[in-house]
Order: sequence, then structure tokens, then C-alpha cells
Amino acid sequence: MADNKAKSTKPVNKTPPKSPSDPAKDRAAKRLSYDSNSSHEGAMAGEISALEEAFRKFAIHGDTRATGKEMHGKNWSKLCKDCHVIDGKNVTITDVDIVFSKIKGKSSRTITFEQFKEALQELSKKRFKDKSDEEAVQEIYKLIEGKAPIISGVT
Repeated sequence: MADNKAKSTKPVNKTPPKSPSDPAKDRAAKRLSYDSNSSHEGAMAGEISALEEAFRKFAIHGDTRATGKEMHGKNWSKLCKDCHVIDGKNVTITDVDIVFSKIKGKSSRTITFEQFKEALQELSKKRFKDKSDEEAVQEIYKLIEGKAPIISGVT
């Protein structure tokens, strides 16, 4: 007759297996939740200016690891083109690049939101020569506020 031996029992894993997810989606979700929950100087929690919102949108454009706190020169140039800060007469792409290089730190490749506002002040003097400094800055802010990167030529 056959002996009925008890089978050795393995410890049972009661946690459900993780579903495979896209790490890029996880980073994007973290970044979005960070963006909506963060507060900055001069802005109350959950309330940010349209200018800062535009800065963040352009800062994260094309970079899955970007947090929206700093902007690269490439994205700065894109912002100036897409928001029509560059008019081809008073402000050119060269002017935009020179201002970026002047504002950023020597060893840095990015600018913060505060440096971004300084750079806009520099460009506003060139773009709106006929207006006072405060009016020129307000005009350039109006060009940028509420804008997002324009995606064209993508198939």
C-alpha cells in the first residue's frame, strides 16, 4: 500500500502581485501631484500665477525627469518663440540666448522662476522700447501668461 506522505507546504504569499506599470507614467503622476500640491513664495498653496503656470509647462516640456522648478535654455528659447516674445526686429533668437546666458549662473545650465522673471525684464526693455519699464514688463507677462508649448510637426 502507498503511504500518504504530507507534502511540504511553502509559505503562502498573500500580497497580490504588482501590476506592471510604465515608470514614465509614475514619474508624470508624481510630478503632477507635486505641481498641484506645492506652494511658492508669493503664492498661497494651490494658487499660482498664470505666468508661473506657463513657466512650469515650458520647463517640463520634452523632459520626463523635469520637475518644473528650473528651465533649460532650449525650453527658454521655445517659450520665447511660441509666445511671440521674439518679433524678429527688436528681439531676435540671438538676444534671447544672450539674456539666458547672462541670467543663469556660470556653472548652471538652467534658470529658476525668479531668474526667469529677471530675464523677461531684460527682454521687455528691448521688445517694448516706447513704454516705461513697468508697462513693458506687464506687456511681456501678458504675452506669456496662460500659454503652453505648441507641438507641431509630430506624427
